[in-house]
Amino acid sequence: MRQHILNGWLVTALIALVCLLGITAYTEVRKDLSRVACSRGLKAADRRPVQLESCSTTCCGGTIRSA
Repeated sequence: MRQHILNGWLVTALIALVCLLGITAYTEVRKDLSRVACSRGLKAADRRPVQLESCSTTCCGGTIRSA
């Protein structure tokens, strides 16, 4: 009986660990995608860069942070 309880807690801990790692990876990728999109700039349909304002104020809301 004790072994079944311990196995249940072990499985629960492993699932929690996987969830935490997934959430961390998701937030890091989401931050990195916005940084990459901002640093590459906006392109028009004819492949010319679009200069609305500076990138730091337009899409990043501040200066670009380096990795």
